[in-house]
This record gives sequence, C-alpha cells and structure tokens, in this order.
Amino acid sequence: MLLCTVTTDAPRVAAAERAGVSRVCEGVWRVVLRFGFMEAPDVQEALRPVLAEPPIGPLDPDEATYYFRRETVIPTERVAGMAVWREALFAMLHLNANRAAAYYGVPTAQVVEIGIEVEI
Repeated sequence: MLLCTVTTDAPRVAAAERAGVSRVCEGVWRVVLRFGFMEAPDVQEALRPVLAEPPIGPLDPDEATYYFRRETVIPTERVAGMAVWREALFAMLHLNANRAAAYYGVPTAQVVEIGIEVEI
C-alpha cells in the first residue's frame, strides 16, 4: 500500500470523504487521505476503516511499518544563493522542525526513516 496525505483548503474533511483507494497494479494499492487545514492528521485512525474491509483489508494499522523521508540540510558555498552564514542558520533551525511521523500521529516504534542530504 502506498499512502499519500493531502491538506485541503477546507478547515475540516468529513469522515466519508477522508480516504480514496485506487489500484496501482496487482497487489499494490494507493490510498489518499485528505485532511482539512485545521485538523491534526492522525494517519492510523484514518486508515482503520480503509484497512478493515476489502479490497485492501483486513489489516491492522497498529501492526504496519511506516516509511518516512528525512532531509538533512547541508550549507555549502558550492550552490549559489544565500550567504553561507544564512545557510548555516537555516540548517540549524531546520533541525528543530517536527518529525513527519510525530505530525501524522504514527508511533515511533513503527517508523523507518530514509534520509537524504540536501545542499543549499
């Protein structure tokens, strides 16, 4: 299952309109979860009705492993743009950003982070 979240322009999304499921290929499904801009996304709770019935289920979202990307910002002089001290300040502040798993309400024991370094 491939999961994508979308934040809508509406403040809230009704439970009946929250999830969309489409088949990518045999055995692979794409689930799109929609959340309003005023909502705190809870991926596991939003997935429960989707995973409880066919075509995907029955699966338990508490037993799933979630994969997230993690970016590490690297200041460098090689890339034109900001002054290096500003890049270093931005990189330091970026370390304080919330983890995606915490934002989406996924327990850390179920998370695998895949990292990438981004030079600015």
